[in-house]
Amino acid sequence: MSIFDIITLLGGLAFFLFGMSTMGNGLKSLAGNRMEEILWRLSSSPVKGLLLGTLVTAVIQSSSATSVMVVSFVNAGMMKLSQSITVILGSQIGTTITGWVLTLAGASGSSGFARVVSASTFVPFLGFVGAVMYMFCKKQVWKSTGTILLGFSILMTGMSTMSGSVNSLKSDPSFIGLLTLFDNPFLAMLAGIVLAAIIQSCSAGVGILQALSVTGVLSYTVCVPLIMGINIGACSPVLLSMMGSTKNGKRAAISYMVGCVLTVVIVSIIFYPLRALGVFNFMDVTADSVGIALINTIMRVIAVVLMTPLHKQIERVCYLLVRYNPEEDADSEYLEQLTEAAQRYPRTAVNLSTAAVHKMAEIARQAVAEAIGLIGNYDKAVAERVANREALLDKYEDKLGSFMMQLLANEAVPELELEAEKTLSSLSDLERLGDHAMNIAELAAEYQEKNLTFSEEALSELNTLANALLEITQTTTQAFCENDPQRAVLVEPLEEVVDIMCDELKLRHVTRLQNGKCTISLGFVFNDLINNYERVSDHCSNLAFATLKACNPKYKPHEYTSGAESSAVFSEAFLQYTEKYINSL
Repeated sequence: MSIFDIITLLGGLAFFLFGMSTMGNGLKSLAGNRMEEILWRLSSSPVKGLLLGTLVTAVIQSSSATSVMVVSFVNAGMMKLSQSITVILGSQIGTTITGWVLTLAGASGSSGFARVVSASTFVPFLGFVGAVMYMFCKKQVWKSTGTILLGFSILMTGMSTMSGSVNSLKSDPSFIGLLTLFDNPFLAMLAGIVLAAIIQSCSAGVGILQALSVTGVLSYTVCVPLIMGINIGACSPVLLSMMGSTKNGKRAAISYMVGCVLTVVIVSIIFYPLRALGVFNFMDVTADSVGIALINTIMRVIAVVLMTPLHKQIERVCYLLVRYNPEEDADSEYLEQLTEAAQRYPRTAVNLSTAAVHKMAEIARQAVAEAIGLIGNYDKAVAERVANREALLDKYEDKLGSFMMQLLANEAVPELELEAEKTLSSLSDLERLGDHAMNIAELAAEYQEKNLTFSEEALSELNTLANALLEITQTTTQAFCENDPQRAVLVEPLEEVVDIMCDELKLRHVTRLQNGKCTISLGFVFNDLINNYERVSDHCSNLAFATLKACNPKYKPHEYTSGAESSAVFSEAFLQYTEKYINSL
């Protein structure tokens, strides 16, 4: 094989890869966003996911592209990990279509109809038609169709060029000697892995193998393990998509590798024992383009059919490879889903932001509850947990605020504005709840470090106020997360009761100071606690109003603060809370 043959081979490979990319881009452009919409909408069951992955990959002719797309949906929270696994398994079948398309490159004929349908005739014709459509048609649909035809023509030309460049290898002793090394299936598999990892395409790897088959010196003994290796090596572009992905996104990417490795393991377990028993006598036969495509298809179909019922087990393997920390993952996963990919789908983006702000509300409630529990019962680990929650609330506010502002700037969706407004208007109040929880935790630490001791009377008063605060935060977050106006209207009367209690406790504290029953140091801590408790209830009032506003856009602030007070619901609730808390002081 001369240097000119090598240059021709490289040129043919360039045409082949560029043609494959161009054809796939044309198909995706023709489908617009529908391809992605179809992917994440129609994967609700394992069978649907399998069929969907097969069909989409058959269209765009790249299992890697399909899998990377699926990883992006998992990152955006639009697809569950369990759904993504079956779609990715289906993509392994869909990618075999390229091998069958490439068998057309060998079609030939000398006269009549055979000459008309031969690759040497229809490929240039399709390229000409595609160029005309791309250059002269104004409608995007025709331009995209032209791009597809051009890509197909370039791909087939590259395939023919590669086949022609390696034709002389059939009599090259060095090449034949190299192939004898691949009699060892492990070496052949390794060579396939390296090849596919370099060109980052399973279809292209099989295509190169089909091009080499024209030499007439490749046997199926060599081709089978090479195809197995190509199957594994093609994981490289999908694994690269793990960079910057969420944990579930990483698991989805790894599931592609797990599926490819299991394909090789399953086929090897079935194939080689039967081969040793003399079942597959065709292995020493010279391989051709059709045979390679057939083996590639059969291998993948058998493996995928066997793996699909085990998709839950594959999911567990992915969780083992990317470890799961229940508390940490549960708190941060909502943030990780707020990606640019999600913003292409406004409804999904708003749903994700709503889920995130609800999680934020729960984190804020937990922070307040844990901080209150530290008074007189300080625990450094709990205090650190409060600090972590406060820091996490800051992250939620920053990420959610930026995400929602960008979404509203890019998309005008009237029916989503109420939900978006509720999220945006609530962020600062939820973040401030975390700040006050942190203040309370720091006061508890000061109380502990200075060995301060409240009087039994002061402790009893603080405990009663703390119980009221725990109830108002619980009622508020529950109403907020469930969009429950009946529960939300109960917040304001309780907030009024908390305000009255705070004022009363301050007066009682002054009396204790005057009577010498309390020190100045204790007084500072006591007053700061009361002030933080009061501010927590104020933010709860704001969140309750945001809930009522989201349920009824015409709801006005004065109706919430003054109009509500004259209502029977407010009066009854106020009396109940007064009896429960104020009268218990």
